[in-house]
Amino acid sequence: MEAVLDAVPRVLKRHGAGAVTTNRIAEVAGVSIGSLYQYFPDKQSIFNALHERHVEEVKHGMERAVAQCAANSIGEFAACLVEGLVDAHSVEPELHELISAAVPASSLGFKDALQMAFERVIPSPEVGTSRPQAGDRMLFVLPHLVEVLVHAVPQARPPFTVDSAKGEVIRTVLHFLDRP
Repeated sequence: MEAVLDAVPRVLKRHGAGAVTTNRIAEVAGVSIGSLYQYFPDKQSIFNALHERHVEEVKHGMERAVAQCAANSIGEFAACLVEGLVDAHSVEPELHELISAAVPASSLGFKDALQMAFERVIPSPEVGTSRPQAGDRMLFVLPHLVEVLVHAVPQARPPFTVDSAKGEVIRTVLHFLDRP
């Protein structure tokens, strides 16, 4: 199964998105088409498996950011989280774009995971009180803001590089956090 999943980015890099077929994937993976179909009934199931693998990688990255930076200020935490997420999404941007198009609901799980990460670092209200309005605003805006901007960075075009676009995302998030 891993050989099949690992073959998709190689096919994409060598031949482009139009050449990502089950036959080409099987050929590059070094397996028979029958073996591929034994594990994946169609190309969509391969994309779904790639999406699940990506989600797990991103969740681990978020968990690392929470473990390493949760004790810092919300701004430092957000910068740490964005840095790791941009790095994860910049590794194979063509593959990520292909999977995002093939699995339209892919951003929902990412937003939910971001929501949970921010809930862990934005102070909870005391028992018997409600969360302050600023916390509600942050928990609404931050997951959406970070999700959209992180997914935009790999498509950065001149004069931006991925690194300069990452810096702009971090500045944007920090600017939002500095607003009352």
